[in-house]
Amino acid sequence: GGDAAINFTLSQHIVFAKLNLKAGQKAVNEKLDFSLAGVHLKAGISFLPQNSWSDQYDLTLQLYDEYANVLFVQKELNQLQSYTDIILRNAKCIDDKIKAHELAILALTLKGTAQEAMDHARNVLDALGFPFPPTIKIETISSVLNSLIPTTMSLTADQLRTFPLMTASIPLHAMKIMSAIHMPTTFSSPTTFQMLACQMMQLTTKHGLCVESAEAFANLGYCLISLFGNYEAGYRLGKLSLVILDRFKTTNRVAKLYFLVYGFLAIWKEPVQATIEAIQSAINIGYVEGDYKNVLFNNLILNRQMISAGCELSDIRDRLVRLCGDMTYDKSKKGFFSPFHNTLGDLYCVMALTGEARDMFGLSPKENEKKLLKGYFANNNSSMIELIQYHRLVKAFWFRNYDSALECCKLYEAYAQTTNIVRITDIFTALFLGLSSLNISRRRERREMIAEGEKVLLKMQHWEKSCKWNAENKVLLLKAEIHYSKGEREKAKTAY
Repeated sequence: GGDAAINFTLSQHIVFAKLNLKAGQKAVNEKLDFSLAGVHLKAGISFLPQNSWSDQYDLTLQLYDEYANVLFVQKELNQLQSYTDIILRNAKCIDDKIKAHELAILALTLKGTAQEAMDHARNVLDALGFPFPPTIKIETISSVLNSLIPTTMSLTADQLRTFPLMTASIPLHAMKIMSAIHMPTTFSSPTTFQMLACQMMQLTTKHGLCVESAEAFANLGYCLISLFGNYEAGYRLGKLSLVILDRFKTTNRVAKLYFLVYGFLAIWKEPVQATIEAIQSAINIGYVEGDYKNVLFNNLILNRQMISAGCELSDIRDRLVRLCGDMTYDKSKKGFFSPFHNTLGDLYCVMALTGEARDMFGLSPKENEKKLLKGYFANNNSSMIELIQYHRLVKAFWFRNYDSALECCKLYEAYAQTTNIVRITDIFTALFLGLSSLNISRRRERREMIAEGEKVLLKMQHWEKSCKWNAENKVLLLKAEIHYSKGEREKAKTAY
């Protein structure tokens, strides 16, 4: 491209633009070389004539779409916005704009502007004729979920393998937009996430299956677990989502779907060690597909589940350092993807447990907590407060400061009740609550605290029914501590 392009005829400009388009596509499809693809695609754009959006519309749209995708993969979010803006101004119809809308929404969420992303998605859905409600009550979600359960729970794997496919373009576009926005709303706006899950399932049952329907099943499964405590049903829908994905014979959705299935559904039914293997496979496939955004999310959840499985803290620490580095997209301006501060909080927590005290990525632990608090106040995102309390809890319990641990548990649970979502940290928060209460009951002869431990035991036994492998040891430990606190030494000995 560049100045040399000036000397070519109009027809030569078009030929070189087409050749660069093909070279860029080949670099991605055959070599996964997004840097080389970017060079060719940018050169192709430079060869386009001045009125290319009217005279060479299809070629221009292809070059801009492909280059925008490369910019997203390469984390060039500021450049990406300018290119998606150009596409949205010049594309002729909604069909041609949908990919740019998806990338714009994803970029906004990664930059931590979840509300802007939701506003963008809402505008697109309105234009498609699928308006999204501005306010959502939990009672409304429960009602919609109850109406969907009979249909969805009656479906079998064999039926889904032959279920009619979604062919109408407008519902397909709506599913893509909902798919783009659902993940960031999981914790930032749980009721929004739950309503999106319901609407995606309604579109699927009415218009047929598309690849995004796999996410609809998994999302709905998470709603059933979080709102109704129905672990069996949620897990079953997660497994059905994998059947749908297999039907479309695509690997470019594996990282996104496995994040949902093995990060939030399978942990209630399968050994946590098995989920680690599945998430690692999703990371490997995501790298091959260039799905780096979902690679980051899978790495985030993988590290937390490695801690739960008792993996080496030094290994987890090194993984977290690399992950924080991968979440940096503008070092000079401290530009970080939205999960960065959560991940840095995880890193500081692990470093505290191993006795390492130093600042990382130009932020102290206190400064990072302030960033998380800012995220809470900006978006009313209670998960940020939960995470802060969980990190404080783990450190307090590790260093046997049981009074502080107990306070953190209470604050964590208070905020958790406002989100209507469940996660693996809930299990350990409950365990530490029970053990801290029982320790205090013995040290201070406060027998009333035993009741708190017994309450936690009932909750843990409920989880044990879903997955004995993950919860039985915790149930036995709580029983032993309760017997010991009551002076029942023989029973405690047996449980220990």
